[in-house]
Amino acid sequence: MFEPLWRFLVHHMRIPEADAEEIVQDTLLKVHSSVHRFKRTKRAKFTTWVVEIAKNLAIDFHRAERFIEPFDEKDLVYEAPRRELGSQDRFLLHWLKDELAQFPSEDQQILHWRAHDRSYEEISGWLGIKEGTARVRHKRAKDRMIDAANRANLLGPLPPHDVVESGVTYE
Repeated sequence: MFEPLWRFLVHHMRIPEADAEEIVQDTLLKVHSSVHRFKRTKRAKFTTWVVEIAKNLAIDFHRAERFIEPFDEKDLVYEAPRRELGSQDRFLLHWLKDELAQFPSEDQQILHWRAHDRSYEEISGWLGIKEGTARVRHKRAKDRMIDAANRANLLGPLPPHDVVESGVTYE
């Protein structure tokens, strides 16, 4: 049972080999301590149950190990180049900080991580959400920020949202 679980963790769950050995051991300990709760049915196989435990431990591993860059409000502070900030720059930074403060914490994190070129895969792992959900939430947060900037007349006139680069409009 050790070798197939180890291969599953390394090849399918992308766990480093040494860590996969530890997760297999943890899996087998969990199976041993809770085997009395397993109820065999026509649909539930013992091996499926064991693999599900290993999968859950692998997900926990990724959440714990890959969460390397926690979000902090001080990350919102823009460190300007070694030049004096003008009044317009100070206004924009103040506006941005105030506007972001109105966003849900996870949306602030997603915007921050994407601004630092973190992948949707990494973000989804850190937040425990699907990759597609991370993409949608990022787009919605960006759209919300653009709308706020438009309301404040910070971006100037923009084409309508239903016009694409080709000039084709959608109704």
